[in-house]
Amino acid sequence: MLPLLAVGFPPLTDALGHLGRYAIQTGAASSPALQEGFTYRWQLIGNLGVDLLVEVLQPLIGLEPAVRLIVIATQLLAAGGIILTSRALHGRITPFAVLALPLIYGFPFQYGFLNFSLSMALALVVFPAWLAIRKRRSGLVAGVFLAIAGLLLWLCHTFGWAFLGLLCGSFSLHALWAEGKRGPSLVAAVLADCCALLLPLVPMLLWRTSSGDATTGGWSALLKIVWLVSIFRSGWGMADWISAGIVVGTVCALLILKPVRMHPAIAIAVLLCLAAFLALPSRVFGSYYADMRLLPYTLIIALLGFRPFEGAPRIRGGLMVLAMAFLVVRVALTTADFMEKDRRIEANLAALDVIGPGSRVVNFAVEACDTSWRVNPLKHIGGFAIARRSAFTNEQWDVAGANGLSVHYPAGRQFVADPSQSVTLRDCPATGLPALTEVLPRLPVSAFDYLWIHGVDPQAVELPFTAREVWRGESGIVYALGDTPASR
Repeated sequence: MLPLLAVGFPPLTDALGHLGRYAIQTGAASSPALQEGFTYRWQLIGNLGVDLLVEVLQPLIGLEPAVRLIVIATQLLAAGGIILTSRALHGRITPFAVLALPLIYGFPFQYGFLNFSLSMALALVVFPAWLAIRKRRSGLVAGVFLAIAGLLLWLCHTFGWAFLGLLCGSFSLHALWAEGKRGPSLVAAVLADCCALLLPLVPMLLWRTSSGDATTGGWSALLKIVWLVSIFRSGWGMADWISAGIVVGTVCALLILKPVRMHPAIAIAVLLCLAAFLALPSRVFGSYYADMRLLPYTLIIALLGFRPFEGAPRIRGGLMVLAMAFLVVRVALTTADFMEKDRRIEANLAALDVIGPGSRVVNFAVEACDTSWRVNPLKHIGGFAIARRSAFTNEQWDVAGANGLSVHYPAGRQFVADPSQSVTLRDCPATGLPALTEVLPRLPVSAFDYLWIHGVDPQAVELPFTAREVWRGESGIVYALGDTPASR
């Protein structure tokens, strides 16, 4: 909890944008500008975990506290799932389980994939619970539990449901193989054991049929290597690389040198997860970084699979001390990174004081030309303008089937949805992003009330049209466009 308790709102890149959608969804933000620009329609999709929890908690404690509480609970669930799985498999908390704990703050969480993170955390809790029920109760009870848990996991996010399927299927395969089943009878027995998990296929097929125009593709061997060294991806490049090397190196050393054995069922799950990581493209049905999301959890499962050292208490104790030291260092690094991101976010949120309620805001998040290791926390800061000022902004996602939000503001032309907010200051072809100097001349100025540029020295901004500056910060600037209260 410490990294999240050290800051206000979780400084996770996409979480800031999700905040805006939650405000529209719950009605916490409402104005003619929002009604003109956005429509929210609930639909049964495998990507609703945090959305549903926010719907319940927002009337009780407010929008931003609700999101913060859910994010903290997600990390507690993930950590608890790791501990419970270690105890279920080995009867104790192993040093390798402690070494796996920092991975819950890996790149997918740092990027703010909230529904995904919640679903994977729940999968880590459901799996050991299923093992316990399967061991002590009848197959019918285990099947009913798996059916309910599978549906809930799918509703949170499809990835968690698929991940649980890999874990349960691998465990069932190993157990039935040990009983002597082979060939078609083995396949049939595994399907019978885990068939309750197949229930979400019906709503999933309907959901994906309605989102058939969403993009899938982008497989790259180079990206697989990038994701491997980016499993932590906080703000400290060298420390993150070393940390990734320690985790990956530990897994490889244990597999090659074999000082301890891996649980056979977990070995099957790791192989399946690794195959899925290698096979998946970077974008699936419009969702980015599909392959990257799976890698930290593949390593978590691999570390959980290693059996503890029998005998040799000094070795066990020494390994636990090293694992705890690694955990403390990673928590400290993540906390420092969050505090720096929080400082940048808060400094730019001062701009909201001059943005009129119910305005139409076009915002640009200026990215660095060189590759920055720290993920830009300001990329979706426009979500705060929705939540706190009921303003229309251009950084929401408009992806068929990804969520219930759709964007429809034709006057804004191409500057109405993600990724129209992402630019560079000057021409940087390697980034694949347009330059601010390129997009500003095309901006339909009359369609917006304010222009908000952040992540850049205001001195470097030059406008090709006349506008009145109404706010300037250390890394952001706001202009009033047209006849707004601030420009009169």
